[in-house]
Amino acid sequence: MATRPTGTILDEDRLLELREATETAASALGIEVTPVADYAGASSGDHIDWDVDDYGDEPMLVFAGIEEAAAGDAPYPRRLREEDGEIVAPVPDPLVRADPPAGLGLDLEEYDADDPLLFDAITAGETIGLVPVRFDDGRSYRAEPLPGVADDSDPVAEGIVEHEGRGDPTPRPETTSAPIDADVLESALDETERDVAETDVVGLLEAIERLDLVGTGDHVAGVPPLSADHRAVCLLEADVWTDRLGPELEANDVDVDPDALAVARAVHERQASVLIDAAGTTEYRGLEDEYALIVTDASDTAEWDVSEPGTADRSETN
Repeated sequence: MATRPTGTILDEDRLLELREATETAASALGIEVTPVADYAGASSGDHIDWDVDDYGDEPMLVFAGIEEAAAGDAPYPRRLREEDGEIVAPVPDPLVRADPPAGLGLDLEEYDADDPLLFDAITAGETIGLVPVRFDDGRSYRAEPLPGVADDSDPVAEGIVEHEGRGDPTPRPETTSAPIDADVLESALDETERDVAETDVVGLLEAIERLDLVGTGDHVAGVPPLSADHRAVCLLEADVWTDRLGPELEANDVDVDPDALAVARAVHERQASVLIDAAGTTEYRGLEDEYALIVTDASDTAEWDVSEPGTADRSETN
């Protein structure tokens, strides 16, 4: 592709850096968009929504401003942030990971923020397009398939696109890396009296899973964890959210709002109740007042086969 796309709105030789997004857990990476924000009259705190288009043979990330009231219905809502004096647009993790044309095809675990991917910016009306150009060390952008994916697409991103195309309500893209159902998240947000942004709650849910802060090894109740629907319901100390999870998130440079953390806890408790009810078991009745119920992705830990109340046998999953 051309070194500088036609229609660029940046000054000569100015490219935008895909960096770590340190001020929000909603996305691992973000793009510095200070000159773009100036051009669009946007500022830190403004709500945006993301999508992917194509520019020649390359995927092009696109975003546009939206009203706060519309964020709950947007596929990939985020908020502009100010970090180190720059305006940063957090990029949804699914769009970073997904193979082209659905995303950038980058491995989040292997991405080197010291050698960032650089973008040029173009505009179409009120929408800003961000075109990957090269890495900071001069290497041209080459979209590579995700490790371990045999075909041309990322199955997670493909599922997201398919669901969105059919108009299905689940999975919501921003909850695909957390073991939470979209309707559970939405009902908890609808019923809370706390003034929190959905993206902040989603960010904490994703960060807990991404950082692997909870697993069945943390379970402390006398009954075993519940394995249900490829997930595990774990019962932890009642104060685990404030005494351990909050501090551990902050230690990993995640911005933790106490109200958002409280809503994240309510989301996990609601999801756990849904899974327990669906399993038709009475073993956990009344324990929600004694323990904190947290849901984890069972594929990332061990499966539990309950032989009798209070005992469990672990077998490794593939």
